[in-house]
Amino acid sequence: MHSVFRFLHSSFGAVLLAAVVALSTPPTAVGSEESAAENTPRLHELARPRVAIPGAPKAADVCMRSLRPRPINDRDPRNTLDAMRGFHVTWLEWTYGNNAAFIGKVHELGATYGAAAAAGSYLGDVPVEQWNVVDLDGNRLVATWMRQWPRPNPWGCANHPEFRAGHVRAVIAAIEAGADVLQRDEPAQNQTALRWGGCFCDHCMAAFPEWLRRHADPAVLKRLGAADLDEFNYRDYLRAKNAPVGDAFHRWAGDELKQYFQQFQFDSTVAFNAWWREQLDRHAGRRVPVSCNNGVRSWTEIQLGFDYCIGELSAAHARPDYLYAAMRQAASFGKRQSVTMPLRRDPEETPDWIRHTRQTIATVYAVGGHIEMPWDTYLPTPDARRYFGNPADYADLTAFVRGMAVYLESYEDSFALGKDIDDDRYAPEAAPVVLKAETDQVFAFVRAKPGQAGAPVVIHLLDWREQPQPLSVTVEPRAFFGTLPLRFRLFTPVLPHDQAAHDRAFNSKDYSELVRETELARSIVNTVDLPALRPWGMLIVEPDAAIPVDAQVPETKLPPR
Repeated sequence: MHSVFRFLHSSFGAVLLAAVVALSTPPTAVGSEESAAENTPRLHELARPRVAIPGAPKAADVCMRSLRPRPINDRDPRNTLDAMRGFHVTWLEWTYGNNAAFIGKVHELGATYGAAAAAGSYLGDVPVEQWNVVDLDGNRLVATWMRQWPRPNPWGCANHPEFRAGHVRAVIAAIEAGADVLQRDEPAQNQTALRWGGCFCDHCMAAFPEWLRRHADPAVLKRLGAADLDEFNYRDYLRAKNAPVGDAFHRWAGDELKQYFQQFQFDSTVAFNAWWREQLDRHAGRRVPVSCNNGVRSWTEIQLGFDYCIGELSAAHARPDYLYAAMRQAASFGKRQSVTMPLRRDPEETPDWIRHTRQTIATVYAVGGHIEMPWDTYLPTPDARRYFGNPADYADLTAFVRGMAVYLESYEDSFALGKDIDDDRYAPEAAPVVLKAETDQVFAFVRAKPGQAGAPVVIHLLDWREQPQPLSVTVEPRAFFGTLPLRFRLFTPVLPHDQAAHDRAFNSKDYSELVRETELARSIVNTVDLPALRPWGMLIVEPDAAIPVDAQVPETKLPPR
């Protein structure tokens, strides 16, 4: 069959729904209330082992971006290394530049260094604009979001030999300078250029007939007058049809040849990314881990060619249900997903901005993902402003992540509860967790160690209210450890911010001082009361060794959902 339209059938909604449905199917169907207790699947049975991704961040890594090493000059008040200390960073990523001395300082802090490459700007090299994608009239194309920039970045053509060679030189230079991993921005290259009416350079026009020879239906080519591929030039064909130029070409319906051309540019992009990674690995003598920007929700053959993804997260999508679905979607492909802070078009920092960013940071970790710290973050403003958050506003959460690594590493999703989250792995009468709160803005994400029946289970609790309040949590013990008595411990970040304590923790790597532990119960109970969470707490549920194993857990009567 012909390969046309493959990339057209990868919309986020359809793929995400399929992924969530597949991951939500329980191994044991739970029936009536009478049989719920004996048939209730254990949480460790529902947790699925995650595919190992060499070189990707670990569950308790703290990631941050620095566009370039800062300070960039004597007038720059920002310092990347100081920010890394303030945020407890273990993973500096998506950073342009080949400063070996700076990379060495990042390594001295015990952090991974991730370099960056893009569709045309080469790690500090002077861009060569003649490699740029062009429209039908040969005009250089500029990405829509860059058109108001003082100096838009170039957008190289994946079929241009000089661009290809320059890109390989750039990524090799980054690894030779000491980079551990690489982030590739704008990975869709020529496919993205289709939106602006490209690319129609001589190299694309020479390659397209060869693609048609391998993939097109000869009958279609004959009907359209393109049967003689030795003489065929798509640019001339379109001019004869008075096809529109630039952005208007994307909106033009065209004919089957346009559809073939779209698939050709998609395939050119996939092949280019595979080629330059192969060249990089051969030079480095190892498989270099490379992530790409996928906008959080794009998983076509292009993005699947990379090891994991970092996506720019809009503020509108920074919600628990969306984040949970995004992480499950990535897991369904055997990948991992990282996101930026919520991106706002209004650059003015407000208390609501900080609160929303804190809630997002906590939720992303609770659902098994990663998030870049809110520092040197691109905002979608006309002037492409960058946001630099104060580490003191967020460091309690990242210190908590590092201090709770044992309850993050190797734990996987087994149940979720909250507004707009439909989890059918348990029947309502057998739900392992029920929240008692006078709001729909409290969420629970249950994570367990796959196949480990005796390992503690973690209930991540998130309060998304503007003013968090105390709440109660009821569990179905049989979903946890059968009839064994339970012990409940609540772990929360330490507030208010104490800079001296944070400095001690970063230097010693001992974060116990910045994690508060509260034992809530250790008896035959199934409901515990929690203080207000700001916004995150981990409720650790485990068998209580202090109570005789023959003690009977009472039948759970869950409150209405």
